[in-house]
Amino acid sequence: MNLDRLSRCLLLAALVAPAAVEAQGFGLNEIGSCAVARGFAVTGVPCNDPSEIYWNPAATTGLQGWGLYVGAAAVQVNGGFNADSTGRSYPGDVPVKFPPHIFLNYTPKGSKWAIGIGSYVPYGLVSQWKPDFPGRFEAQYASLSSDYIQPNIAYRFAPGWSIGGGPVFGVSHVELRQGIDLATVPVPGGGGATFGQLGIPVGTQFASADLKGDATAWGFNVGIHGKIGADWQIGARYLSELKFKYKDADVQFTQQLTNLVLAAGNPYGLPAGTPLDGLLSPQFAPGAPLSAGQTVNTEIDHPAQFQAGIGYTGLTNTTISVDYAWIDYKSFNSLAVDFVGPANDAGFSRTLIEDYKASNSVRFGVEHAFAAGFRGRVGFDWVSSPAPDESVTPLLPDMDRRNYTVGIGLPVGASYTLDASFLHVDTDGRRGRIISRTVGSPQEGMTADQLNSGFYTLNANVFSLSLKVNF
Repeated sequence: MNLDRLSRCLLLAALVAPAAVEAQGFGLNEIGSCAVARGFAVTGVPCNDPSEIYWNPAATTGLQGWGLYVGAAAVQVNGGFNADSTGRSYPGDVPVKFPPHIFLNYTPKGSKWAIGIGSYVPYGLVSQWKPDFPGRFEAQYASLSSDYIQPNIAYRFAPGWSIGGGPVFGVSHVELRQGIDLATVPVPGGGGATFGQLGIPVGTQFASADLKGDATAWGFNVGIHGKIGADWQIGARYLSELKFKYKDADVQFTQQLTNLVLAAGNPYGLPAGTPLDGLLSPQFAPGAPLSAGQTVNTEIDHPAQFQAGIGYTGLTNTTISVDYAWIDYKSFNSLAVDFVGPANDAGFSRTLIEDYKASNSVRFGVEHAFAAGFRGRVGFDWVSSPAPDESVTPLLPDMDRRNYTVGIGLPVGASYTLDASFLHVDTDGRRGRIISRTVGSPQEGMTADQLNSGFYTLNANVFSLSLKVNF
């Protein structure tokens, strides 16, 4: 039997996901409900809470005493895929996720110094499709969660001007599940014919691949903040790239029964009615290409980001701010994936292609303090997609986005403030693919017109709630 060709095909399918998980605009800005409500335009004029540790580490010198800021966002993603060939629509099946944030800051009264620490999730992804989705062989479920922990110190070096920053320690966890399509697999001993050419329908799943891995990395976050006259504030921050190296990530292959039987005159020379599943099961035996207990090594670089902003506070009880943000997804051009185990011994490591570019965002926010003591906030954020037309995939069919935000800040007693916000993500949809693209594969040199076979839709709603405590 031609085990080499069979295993190469299957392992190639199993390797696509680690690249795609990283290679799209998977940034999470839902860090602090005040920041969400103001359209994330908070680097020049930050929210008056300890989430400044992330948004502008220098601005914490403007806080007073001890401050705690804790909360979470509920992220609900909606979307689907409309196939060209059948006209059928396949809705997504993404669960609601709740990325948390917590910040603690201390600025002594009258001091030029501030110290603090924060934990937040600047990057994350959840993508899930129903069992009948034709792109499940690219990805059926994917989850990426990266928590950053940042100690922070800030110093006011001149009247109205401060610098600040600190190291960032990141902890990342990735999971993937995808199906393996028997129709695309070469028939062992079949002279190059695939099971599909012998009549096996496309979309016949006979196995699944599950990947789980963890990694840590170090980086830094720095910022500067200043006032120009009485009515203007400016600021900028830079969060460095973090390189997560997932060593010995677990890969498990599981056979799934097709309950198909061989027809007469099959390439095996076996009687008609012979169960096909029994002929495939040796591929999952110990030491075989799809055996259990294998691992994989790869690296996922979380991109650097830069944001700068300016704000005007000259209107009565009103702040108007404008920010520009840049995220360097250009660093993700390709991804080498190395197996440890029988797959590596057979030479099945692969390099995956994504060719991403930088993402740009323009952000606007307005905050008004009302006489009753609460604050009203609105914002707008436009984000360009880093994904080229050839790299719009089921993991996240990335596309240009328009974010509309609204929220309030409600004082509760002398020491507590409750911030709440709502964010709606709107897009125009985008064409994309449901097949993989790797170095050395026929798809490597294909254009978007050749690769893409349908239209993705995407929108999202985010509810965020945070509690600020001064003590």
